[in-house]
Amino acid sequence: MALAPRLSLTLAILAGGIPLLRAEDAPPANPAPVQTQQTVIVRGEGGDSGPVANPTGANTYSVSGEDIENLPLGTNTTFTDMLAQMPGVAIDQYQLVHIRDTEGAGFQFNINGVLIPIDINTNPPFMTMLNPLFIDHIDLLDGVVPARYSYAMGGVLDIQTKDGFSQNGGSESTMVGQRNTIQQSAQYGGSSGNLGFYVNAMAGENNMGFSSATPGPNAYHDHEDIGQAFGQFTYRLSDAAKLSLTLSTSASNNQLPNVPNMPQQFTLAGYNASNSSDIDSGLNMRDYLGILALTVTPSKDLSYQIAVVSHSISQQFYPDNNADLVYQGVSPSVTRSDLDFTAQGDVTWKKDATTTYSTGFYVGSYRIDSRSSTLVFPVDNNGNQSSTTPLPPIDLRLEQDNIVTGLYVNDNQKLSDTIGVNVGVRWDTLSGFTHDSRLDPTISLTYKPSPNTDMHAGFQTYMQVPTFSGIPAAAPSAFAGTTNDSGGGGTLPECEHDFVWDAGINYRPFKGGSISWDSFFELTHHYLDAGLFGEVPIDSPINYDHGILWGTELALSYREGDVTFYANYSMGQNYEKGVDTGQFNFSAEDLAYINSHYFLLDHEPLAELSLGISYQWRPLTFSLDAVYSSGLRTSDNYPDDTRLPTVFQVNAGVLWSFHVPGIGPVSNRVTILDLFDKINLIRPQGGIGIFQSSYGPRFTVYDTLSVYF
Repeated sequence: MALAPRLSLTLAILAGGIPLLRAEDAPPANPAPVQTQQTVIVRGEGGDSGPVANPTGANTYSVSGEDIENLPLGTNTTFTDMLAQMPGVAIDQYQLVHIRDTEGAGFQFNINGVLIPIDINTNPPFMTMLNPLFIDHIDLLDGVVPARYSYAMGGVLDIQTKDGFSQNGGSESTMVGQRNTIQQSAQYGGSSGNLGFYVNAMAGENNMGFSSATPGPNAYHDHEDIGQAFGQFTYRLSDAAKLSLTLSTSASNNQLPNVPNMPQQFTLAGYNASNSSDIDSGLNMRDYLGILALTVTPSKDLSYQIAVVSHSISQQFYPDNNADLVYQGVSPSVTRSDLDFTAQGDVTWKKDATTTYSTGFYVGSYRIDSRSSTLVFPVDNNGNQSSTTPLPPIDLRLEQDNIVTGLYVNDNQKLSDTIGVNVGVRWDTLSGFTHDSRLDPTISLTYKPSPNTDMHAGFQTYMQVPTFSGIPAAAPSAFAGTTNDSGGGGTLPECEHDFVWDAGINYRPFKGGSISWDSFFELTHHYLDAGLFGEVPIDSPINYDHGILWGTELALSYREGDVTFYANYSMGQNYEKGVDTGQFNFSAEDLAYINSHYFLLDHEPLAELSLGISYQWRPLTFSLDAVYSSGLRTSDNYPDDTRLPTVFQVNAGVLWSFHVPGIGPVSNRVTILDLFDKINLIRPQGGIGIFQSSYGPRFTVYDTLSVYF
């Protein structure tokens, strides 16, 4: 059946216009491709569910496509909310993600075995591009990871997408709900001979694009239009070789949330300001990704892959010139774009039953173009506005090619039936905005005292590169003597160098049940954080001089019959001292304090908990998940000296699967976000690099109807 008639059918069923079968006449719950397994689990070798160490000694927390489908929002769950159900993952304002107390740039993506350009890490539209609809499964690797990975080492998000050889058929879904939400998506996959294909698309709008700047249920000026498309095409050249092409794109146009009734701070000749809730500024984002990969397995002991990647991102902030001038004294128009080309190759050779060698290379070119045009007022020697007429626009531009290269070798040895060791080393270089090179070793030991128990411990050093797309064109000196005077400091960041120790134990006491504990400790040098250059919601990198980072994680999971359950608890802190770059983000008093004291960073809570449960009863599946945070931090007397109130959000959903004669399998899902309608303050105004408050979503109801074919 064509997609357009099915869309009409969906809307008609939502309106109650088609009689449905009785529940006793319906087929089993969750018709294909909807599955019945529930959320965060960790897969072990041999098909065991439960957290076990990767053979290289890294932790592996896994989520399957079936798990995602049984979250309260199913495949309409945002990628960041899905990650929030994993240990050690914290969500910040604007859906930024922090893994193991690293800044938002501190993790890396691997899609179908190919490393994705590193500039995606702080790029919000890439999170949109990662629509959970096309994910077959995703593994979060953290701790001491293999030498193949570098540049962003809080964790590795290893994503395997659906493809036409395993996904035969498709679906169409429509979600409607409060906050002016409507979202439509479709997917289809199949194969013909040696060619397999899978495609999906999503488009929608809502009034919850960014974190609200006010605590009420409805944000002021927060509309979002969003779209995404994805395609995975695989051609089997032979039994031993395949060529794959991955294409993905996303776009979003976002209003920037406002705070009403703000006092006017400046005077603009000939302009009478309306209420600050009417300020019309926003951020538009685009992301395009293409991956071409050749994978060859000439024998059971040898495999290799060669891949090239093209990636383009852009962020455009548009101001409300008059209103921005009178309320904040600055009106910046900012455009940042990044065009990336990378090539990589990996070879794995299994010498015998106990020894596996691997080696590979990475070369990436990152072309950055950052432009800004800013209106400001002049100020007198006391810093007061000296004219009601703004200065001519201050235009700045920064262009730079950045080259990243890396080589690695890795040796994984099984010393006995119970003991294994993984040793690796890699050489990385960076040229462009900054120059650096680093030789980094990794070593980890695994011990299996019983079939149900795994233990691991390891050490690693690594070089993390800055997020190139966040580097501002503006130099602080360009705004001296204006209402955008932010003091001095360098805008070009340095690479981060860290030393990491990690150890843990994973235990499966009975079939379907698992428990894991893991702890880590890091010494950081030139730690990369992020703040905002002026009043623009685009992160710019900061370097702290040195620091200490620690954390511990506990993960539980249970799966038996129609019931699944998981719970994850994490604790951690990150102390840094001294500011190397990005000094303009700080007041003179804060800068002096940080340069002489260790202070606690504000982007991850001391303690956090995530849990979820799912139960299938006949054609119904009930699901619930929750996240708790002890609260991020803000600055009162000293930098980040105050803890914010706790954050607690519960989401619930009910999925009903049934059958419509002549149509086929159909499902309807009702979801409630923030079931208890708790006001959750994620960020306050006035923190380091924060220019307005951010609140979590309030009580919101959605209904999703899906038709399968």
